[in-house]
Amino acid sequence: MPRHEYQLELADLRRPWVDEVMPTLAALLPGLGEFTADDLHGKLPEPEHHNWYGVLVACARNAGLIERVGARPSKRPEANGRWLAVWKGKQ
Repeated sequence: MPRHEYQLELADLRRPWVDEVMPTLAALLPGLGEFTADDLHGKLPEPEHHNWYGVLVACARNAGLIERVGARPSKRPEANGRWLAVWKGKQ
């Protein structure tokens, strides 16, 4: 399937922040239990933009570190109750 100019592959979105914090996320997984991208705020260094938490989670999923186990609305007021995937570290 051809890519359109406005479509980005996840690999196109890689940023140094994702590579820098991935080891920290991997180390946190055993103690996180079930979590959303929102739960990572305050546990990792702040990225340039809050959307990078979603990129980080997608990269962790693609690396086989986590699996989706559900969904729930965000508790952050600025997210306006949008639904987020719930993740859990793979054993």
